[in-house]
Amino acid sequence: MSKNTIFGRHLLIILLSLCIVFNAFADLKYNPIRIEISTNKDSYYEGEKITFYITITNTDKEKSYPVLLPHTQNTGQKLFYLNLYDKANNTMILRATEDRMLKMLVHDTGKVKITYLNPLEKIVIPIYINNFENNDNYHIQNSAHHSFGVPVFAGVYKINVTYNPKGIALGDSIYNYHNDNDTALPNNGKLAMEENGLQSNMLPLKVKRSADTLVKIEGRSYFIKSDGHRFYYLSKQVSQIVTDTSCHHITNLPTDSCSLKNEYFYSHFSDLYAEAILRFEDGDIKEYRKYKDECPDYLYTEVYNDLKQKTLYALQMHDKQFYKISFHQPGNKTNQESYCKSNGTKCNITTYIYHKDGTFLRKEITQTEPCIEVELDGKKRSFKKMTMEAD
Repeated sequence: MSKNTIFGRHLLIILLSLCIVFNAFADLKYNPIRIEISTNKDSYYEGEKITFYITITNTDKEKSYPVLLPHTQNTGQKLFYLNLYDKANNTMILRATEDRMLKMLVHDTGKVKITYLNPLEKIVIPIYINNFENNDNYHIQNSAHHSFGVPVFAGVYKINVTYNPKGIALGDSIYNYHNDNDTALPNNGKLAMEENGLQSNMLPLKVKRSADTLVKIEGRSYFIKSDGHRFYYLSKQVSQIVTDTSCHHITNLPTDSCSLKNEYFYSHFSDLYAEAILRFEDGDIKEYRKYKDECPDYLYTEVYNDLKQKTLYALQMHDKQFYKISFHQPGNKTNQESYCKSNGTKCNITTYIYHKDGTFLRKEITQTEPCIEVELDGKKRSFKKMTMEAD
């Protein structure tokens, strides 16, 4: 083989490699806009106004780029919404997220605006939760109209903010939206933007218990009583501790604290959901249950054994069906898997059978009907079947 032939082949390989590299760079979805979140204090007390600073930065060193800002917006979907996560490090659980829509008591719809950021320029936008110093703030101020819909009780959390202009006409005029499956975007001069928006950094949020026996969180009053071991948050003033529907929260966190070894957390919000959390000494999740008062009751569940190996996982899926899976540990082998209709009147259960040596043998599939659906006051509700039969 001649030297010219060898050189020609090497040159061809180099050119093909360069083409691959150039194509890879061509498919990169460039967005120089960075979103960060910070607070004005290291910790807060329950019900205290919390200020979050959203910093938007144009990280490009040469060009100016547009961003969409709320301006006087009073209706429609929020540009920024907060996400509250559990503090655990052995899992990532979204505890609460904001309603995407603005529901303010203002007739003027207002508007958003486009602002161009110069190279490396930053803009800081403050937003608030628990902004009830003036009871009208939540209903008439965009920056104050942020809430998780449920109170943030004492504890340590992780929080971030999502910036998502998709669906807002002015935002659609400056962004090409994409997901992980998209290979290329139109060459129309618009910035690339993920369909689910830009996520900020994750920020620790510490909320302490106060010594007060009455606290207001997002405008709701809670009367606090203690049995010497735990603290009970009640929606009404009573002489003795009750655990009926007027009891919305139970914790063992002492005054001026936001964390504790073997921390206990329970909350119940009528017609929404309840949360129950047991932790390991280091704060990781041992058992997390989010459930409702109807059947099927589970909305989201994670359970771990003493070695922090997952033994149970369950959730309600986007199509409203319920999914549950349990594991044999150690080994992480599936024990049982089930899918249930949204009303729980039919469940398909798959049980996995193994040899004594641990090798898979077979699957057994069964069907159950754990819930019965009845109509009460013109509304269909589901109850556990054995409970209805016992009645």
